[in-house]
Amino acid sequence: MKDIKSGRNLMIIFMLILIIVIVIISAPFVYKNYKEVLNPTHDRDGDGVPDDQDAFPDDPTEWRDSDGDGVGDNADNDDDNDGILDSFDFLRYNDAAIKVEIYKIRINDPPYGKPFATTTTIYAKIYIDDVMYLLPPEGEKEVPIDEDVIVNWSVTQNVPDNVARHTVKIELYYKGVKDSLIDINGENNSKEEGGKILEINYDIGNKVGNQYPSDKDYEESNGFD
Repeated sequence: MKDIKSGRNLMIIFMLILIIVIVIISAPFVYKNYKEVLNPTHDRDGDGVPDDQDAFPDDPTEWRDSDGDGVGDNADNDDDNDGILDSFDFLRYNDAAIKVEIYKIRINDPPYGKPFATTTTIYAKIYIDDVMYLLPPEGEKEVPIDEDVIVNWSVTQNVPDNVARHTVKIELYYKGVKDSLIDINGENNSKEEGGKILEINYDIGNKVGNQYPSDKDYEESNGFD
């Protein structure tokens, strides 16, 4: 009897071990099938991009069409359809634009010849690549002296994507019989008119944040430098 019981116990232990082994082996497959049932991923062309995110679900070589022209980005040589070939385009998926915003202004000093003035009239000239914009749109704004004024002025201009460097220049003027520049360039103590202007060089695409040497001309770029 003892031998029979021992045999049964061994059989039970063996069966338990066998069940555990089967569970361990089959667990990944069960989990995968269970996951696909709950969250199915359909990818007809097998390119690794789910059909609901694939602009070309039946073409394994294409999955995105940035400009919506019906040609996939891999075959399209102008992904943003801006007329500039991708090989020359610093922003190949977007059309480049520069937006200049002036949120707040504080005029510390009254205009020359009016030392006791408590208000003054001002306006700004914004240059983006030598295209001039006058702000505010109505032409001028009266502001108090030595107080913060919220103005919310802004201009936006599209710029060529194949030109790496763009220049923004801001000039602020007192409005009067003879308009005069207000010094807004705190880093330049020059008394010359040019020293009162704020000038910013902006580099788009893969040139963002890079300041080119001032003794070199990087006006045009072929996109490969």
